Amino acid sequence: MKRLLAAALLIAGCKSAPPPKEVSASALVDRLGDFMETAVAVPADAPNGGLDFENDWLLARFGKFRRYFGGVGVQNGRRYDVVKIELPNGEKKTVFFDITENWNRGG
Repeated sequence: MKRLLAAALLIAGCKSAPPPKEVSASALVDRLGDFMETAVAVPADAPNGGLDFENDWLLARFGKFRRYFGGVGVQNGRRYDVVKIELPNGEKKTVFFDITENWNRGG
């Protein structure tokens, strides 16, 4: 009886799991900060109006960069800091930060 139970457990353990669902490569791309809908949230308690947080995030994400434009906009009751940067290889990026909570706090 014990052998039968052991054999049943062994067979049940060998059953293969279903294959993972396929995911397109575009679905794996990290779009954080690329659009207002994916804006990076600046914490309410970030000092210096969130500027240090933004610079630290940009440095961690892209490495060295140069800010060449910055502006603030509002959409759907949210406030965004739009930052344009240039990377050492000349590539230019636009990054959106949601500064609503920090702004409301008086950042």
